[in-house]
Amino acid sequence: MGARKKTNNIEPEVKPTDASVETSHMIDSAVPTEVHSELLKYQSKDGWTIQYPASWDKITDSTLQESATEKYISFHTHAIPKEGVEKWLDNKIEKTLSFEEADNTLLEDVTKGTKDNYTVYKYTIQSVGSIKTTENSFIIFVDNEHIYEFHAPIPPLTKVEFETIVATFTFEK
Repeated sequence: MGARKKTNNIEPEVKPTDASVETSHMIDSAVPTEVHSELLKYQSKDGWTIQYPASWDKITDSTLQESATEKYISFHTHAIPKEGVEKWLDNKIEKTLSFEEADNTLLEDVTKGTKDNYTVYKYTIQSVGSIKTTENSFIIFVDNEHIYEFHAPIPPLTKVEFETIVATFTFEK
């Protein structure tokens, strides 16, 4: 996949459950003055979980956010379409790159790997608008039935913070 234009407007259905404190894990912040914090666990109605900093105060059906810094992670769950995951992903990227409200390019090509029993796709879109440049990182986990998609704008979240949070992805259903 070469340089293309893209943005993401898909809103799948994901609902949070009660968050419980995880006291054994810490997350390094990209800002040296910040203190390590406890992580909370977010569990979707679909059974997957991720851990996120306890300072994050806003939880919706598709987003976790730290309001003070405007850092957030968005997530969606999709059924695997008939055309397959890779065709779905190609179409998603092409659609996003075709939007004209910003100059969108594929900054980091799609990579494919594995984690546990999941296929993992990663890529980054750069969006240059009239005011600022934003990189949106995407990490997608795929099992036999679903696509679990995560993305975040960088900045305000750093790539390391995003990948650290998403690396806690597990399935507990």
